[in-house]
Amino acid sequence: MELRQLIKERRSISSYQDKEVSNELIEELLDTAVWVPNHKLTEPWRFVFIQGEAKKKLAEINRQVALSKSNSNSDEELEIVGNNAYQKIISVPFLFFVINNLHPQEKLREEDYASTSCVIQNFSLLAWEQGLSTFWKSGKLAYCEETAELIGLKENERVVGQIHVGYPAKSQSPVPRVPAKERITVIK
Repeated sequence: MELRQLIKERRSISSYQDKEVSNELIEELLDTAVWVPNHKLTEPWRFVFIQGEAKKKLAEINRQVALSKSNSNSDEELEIVGNNAYQKIISVPFLFFVINNLHPQEKLREEDYASTSCVIQNFSLLAWEQGLSTFWKSGKLAYCEETAELIGLKENERVVGQIHVGYPAKSQSPVPRVPAKERITVIK
């Protein structure tokens, strides 16, 4: 598949087949994904794979996050909200966090964040090429204190994304994009 086609066809699909995704495949894709532009070659990223008991702990954290955001007073509804949040994490075939070291210089800190985001984009395209869907998640679960403790986030680091990976259980049509030519300004 050509790169142009990969870029246009890649989708973030969060409904997955019940099919294992191996550590080896993810490692292989990440080994290629890290070849991004990176000023001063700081290579500020690291990856935390969440599996086994850690996945159950993260699912429980997600349950608590969902319950804290819920407006319901019904015990029945709260149980459904909590169980759905728990299952959202448990049902993901492969889950990992992309963590970025915070450079002391603000300029490099921003450039490092951009480079780490490029790693995620490269990974997403490589995964799609292998028949995998990725879903780049952010939000309260990725940034809460309990998750930080679970993933061993250090004081000088931040989460750039929580990445869900699996073989998609459905297809999804592309959402049209505004052509770049409509957003170009030429200054002479």
